Amino acid sequence: MVDFKLITTLLFDLDNTLLLLDEQAFIHIYTKNIHKYFENEIHDLKKFTKLFLASTQMMCEKEPENLTNLQKFGLDFSKKLNGLDMNEIINRFLTFYRNEFNLISKIMTPDPIAKSLLILAQEHFSLVAATNPLFPAIANETRLSWGELDSKHINWKDITSADDYHYAKPNLEYYEEILERIGKTPNECLMIGNDPINDMIAGKLGIKTYLVIGKHLSQNKIIKTSLDFKKIHFPYDYSGTLADFYEAIKNYFSA
Repeated sequence: MVDFKLITTLLFDLDNTLLLLDEQAFIHIYTKNIHKYFENEIHDLKKFTKLFLASTQMMCEKEPENLTNLQKFGLDFSKKLNGLDMNEIINRFLTFYRNEFNLISKIMTPDPIAKSLLILAQEHFSLVAATNPLFPAIANETRLSWGELDSKHINWKDITSADDYHYAKPNLEYYEEILERIGKTPNECLMIGNDPINDMIAGKLGIKTYLVIGKHLSQNKIIKTSLDFKKIHFPYDYSGTLADFYEAIKNYFSA
C-alpha cells in the first residue's frame, strides 16, 4: 500500500505512463512530417532521421552547461545542417508544433484512468508533468491535450519542457531542477513512471518511486543512454498499474 503521509507532490511521467504509444511508430510519423521543413538541407528521410535522433540524444547530455535542452539540440543539429542558424532551426520546429503536430495524435492513446486519476490527485497534491524534457512547452501542451490532460483540464504546477529545462532524464540534475523550480524537498515527492531507469533513478535523491506496469508499455525506447545499454534498473518503493494507483489515493483519503 502506498504511504502518502509526507507526500505533497506527485511527479508523473507522460509517455507510456499517462499516454500510451509505440515509440517506433511515433518516430516514423514524426520524422516523416518534420522532415519536409528541412528537405532543402537533407533530402533523404533516413539520413535526416539518423541525424535528428543523434541531436535529440544530445539533450540527454549535461554539456554544454547553461544551455536549455532545446538550445543543445539546435546547436548540435546546426552542425549537421552546414551551420544553418540555430534560431532558424528552432523556429521551423515551433512552426511545425503550432500547425501540424496534431497529426500525430492518432497513434497515441491516453491511459483509460489517466484523466480521472489526475482530477482526483490534484484534490490532494501538487502535480508535475515530469515528462522527459525533449519537447518544447508548446508541444507538451499539445501532447497532454490528446488525453484532455493539458492545463485547461489539470492544474499542473510545472510541465518539464526542453525550452525551460537544462537537463533531461536519466540525469539526477533533471530531478534536482524540478525540486528547485517547485520549491519542494525529495521526501515530499513521489515519482510515477513506467521506465525503471529514467523514472526510478529519482529514488537516488530520496524521492519515493512508483513503477507503473502494464501490457501497453513499449519495450523499444528510441532515445537510450549508457544506463540502458548496461541494463541498470533502479529499486522502487511501489509498483502497480495506474488504476492501482488511483485506488491507492482514493482509499488513503477515504480511510
